[in-house]
Amino acid sequence: MKEKSGIKIVKESGIFYGAILIVALTTGTISHFLLTGLTWVGNFRDSHFYLLYLLPVLGIITAYSYQTYGKGADKGNNLIIESIQKEAPVPVRMGFFTFFFTIFSHLFGASVGREGSAVQIGGVISNRLGLKLKLNKKKRKLLVHAGISAGFASIFGTPLAGAFFGMEMAYIGKIERNALLSCFMAAYLGDFTAQLWGTTHTHHYITELTSITPRLLFAFVLASILFGLAGRLFAYLTHHAKKIYRKFFSNYLIRAFITAGIVVVLMTILNGQKYEGLSLWMMDDAFTGVATAKEGLFKLFFTSLSLGAGFQGGEVTPLFDIGSALGSGIASFFHLTPSLFAAIGMICVFGCAANAPLTTIMLGIDLFGSKMLPFYVVSAFISYFISGHQGIYTSQLIIRPKSTLLAHHIGHRLSELPKVGVSNEN
Repeated sequence: MKEKSGIKIVKESGIFYGAILIVALTTGTISHFLLTGLTWVGNFRDSHFYLLYLLPVLGIITAYSYQTYGKGADKGNNLIIESIQKEAPVPVRMGFFTFFFTIFSHLFGASVGREGSAVQIGGVISNRLGLKLKLNKKKRKLLVHAGISAGFASIFGTPLAGAFFGMEMAYIGKIERNALLSCFMAAYLGDFTAQLWGTTHTHHYITELTSITPRLLFAFVLASILFGLAGRLFAYLTHHAKKIYRKFFSNYLIRAFITAGIVVVLMTILNGQKYEGLSLWMMDDAFTGVATAKEGLFKLFFTSLSLGAGFQGGEVTPLFDIGSALGSGIASFFHLTPSLFAAIGMICVFGCAANAPLTTIMLGIDLFGSKMLPFYVVSAFISYFISGHQGIYTSQLIIRPKSTLLAHHIGHRLSELPKVGVSNEN
């Protein structure tokens, strides 16, 4: 009897880790082709400026497709989170929708990211495979964590951060330690697979500090606070843009057309075409001290409007842009070397908006090495605390609040806070 039981355990483990392998290889492959597609359409858009004026048409097509055929796919990453928390069903079509509509959103000039598609695709594949293989509830949940890790790691080339993101994404104040091995395996295999296909990533470097002065420390603490406020503002504007749009335009097709039109008009009036798509130039400029805080705020504004209008892609790359430009601007104001502040802003504005402080620290190590680790740690937790209970993923469940003043939020999702009559303030 014991021998049969042992064979069964070995067999189940083999099936489970085989599933992780499939999820990682598939997600890494799709991430490569997504990145290749985004590069191509970005270059094409830059030489065909008139495509921006077709954005309202894409808005209608996107809204109609998700409303008519989406089966809840419009919830995006929040649906993946809910599949972990309460086994919410995830339609397979969600993977196809997010891949193609992300490509189209970039082609026509929406100011959006790319990680949302990769994470959703990893979540879709892992959800479906877990059901097909008839894995038990616990292993299906771990497999979804792994799918998230594979998507994040392969799209950014950051396996260490990807592993932690898969464990940290679904909750505030909790890391899913049971998924440690699954997430690490999926993250490194997913990233390796993307690289095998030929995926490459741009690297930025932090100039070594010659001395630590009171001015540097003051600027660093101030910057960390501002990074937390920027992440909070981004999440607030994005979610409230959607609410305001729904309030004023009840017909979803009219709403899609008008809100996309708002993006087009404002980009035209404010010469905001350079904020279309990923705007990777902002990070390059930030590390050389050319980018300004004003540019970061413009990117925040246009991305919030684009996501609020329903365009697909994600938030993380725009958050990298916003944080690095803000960091560069702060460093320039204090006459300090910009690269350290650009790097910290890049990881921390994302980290506090995603409510993922450990991922933030690991992202710093992945992207810039471990020499500046103390700066990553301190800034990550300052900005995390300052950001309060706001975030880009409204399905996140609060397990441990960011301060004792927010203890009454425990057990609620971010989306539920206004409904239960509690404050979002620190």
